Amino acid sequence: MSNVIAHITAAFVTMPLLSFFVIYMVARKWTRKKKKSFYVAINISTLFFIVAVHFLIVAIWGKSYLWMMLILLLLLNILFAIGYWRKKGDLHIPSVLRLFWRFSFLLFFFLYFGLLGYGIFVRVSSNM
Repeated sequence: MSNVIAHITAAFVTMPLLSFFVIYMVARKWTRKKKKSFYVAINISTLFFIVAVHFLIVAIWGKSYLWMMLILLLLLNILFAIGYWRKKGDLHIPSVLRLFWRFSFLLFFFLYFGLLGYGIFVRVSSNM
């Protein structure tokens, strides 16, 4: 059983878009609401995109920049909190975290596909 879970987790980390679609379909069957299912899929698959970007960076450059990514995420969260506080005048932590987490999804979604394309280009051009 643990072997199956390990294989599924590895597939989701290597192909986070697959995790997004699988989570969306499961949530859609469970909640029967498109919008809620979409947000559940975003919230869960964000973690898979972050880990996938980390492994793509390791595969391309051979070094782990995980600590830099974590510092970037922390700084982004702080910037979102300051921006939210300046705009609203009050700091509502769940709203800030939701905004930050959804922005992280967009950031790492585009980073994943950008690094994937860059990695393919570098590997193909180095073999010519």
